[in-house]
Amino acid sequence: MSQTYIHGHHPSVLRSHTWRTAENSCPHLLPHLNSRSLRILDIGCGPGTITVDLAARVPEGHVLGVDTSADVVAKAQAHAKEKGIKNVEFVVGDVYNLAALGLHESSFDVVHAHQVLQHIPDPLGAMREMRRFAKIGGVVAVRDVSFEACQWYPDVPVMRKWLDLYLQVAKGMGGDPNMGKSLHAVAMKAGFERKDIETSVGTWCFSTPEERAFWCGLWADRTVQSDFKKNAVTGGYVREEELTDIVEGWRELERREDGWFSVVHGQVICWKR
Repeated sequence: MSQTYIHGHHPSVLRSHTWRTAENSCPHLLPHLNSRSLRILDIGCGPGTITVDLAARVPEGHVLGVDTSADVVAKAQAHAKEKGIKNVEFVVGDVYNLAALGLHESSFDVVHAHQVLQHIPDPLGAMREMRRFAKIGGVVAVRDVSFEACQWYPDVPVMRKWLDLYLQVAKGMGGDPNMGKSLHAVAMKAGFERKDIETSVGTWCFSTPEERAFWCGLWADRTVQSDFKKNAVTGGYVREEELTDIVEGWRELERREDGWFSVVHGQVICWKR
């Protein structure tokens, strides 16, 4: 996977990642966890909150989380220990080199990835690898955002500047910030039959004062504290002083009693036949 994740792993980024659960981040997968003894591979597991959640739902099975960041893998291991979940393991690895981890083809009931394909240079290659390591009769479950579908209220003008900037930086780094809308097409190219692909949409909505404080606050911080700032400025997409206006846009949305922000994700369940 790409070693130049657009945000890096600043605390403002991990605030978002550690908020994620199986319920709020892979609802499309939950109906397919129909056995307590499933083997699950979680690609790009980050700090492991989704991974550990999945492990708790398959107590007689085993879940393996893989991430390229050793620091984040350590956080995931600590989270599993804190939660007392023992049927989960975390390793440093790469979706393109799963065999190097000693994994065998067609050995997982579920191969899962959340917000991964949008950040990597070869999402088709990653999808092919995910398919390769799923069992016959197993599923590949993927979810990614489509940033152009993000909506907010009221019309804080500088928020459009933020979105345009994000799209430019992400694309400039070789990613696809709108990957969510094409997951089914990538899956088809990876070898899945269209009839074996279930598509759906998942959303996050932040509208209460607490929700706005969380979401707008972390994005305000990401804008000037995470690797996004470095990638945006050194890439020539924006002047550093312009980022202050974007931060204030997020803070204005946070302060507005009628403030509202939604994130739209594409979701696929792909059956390996």
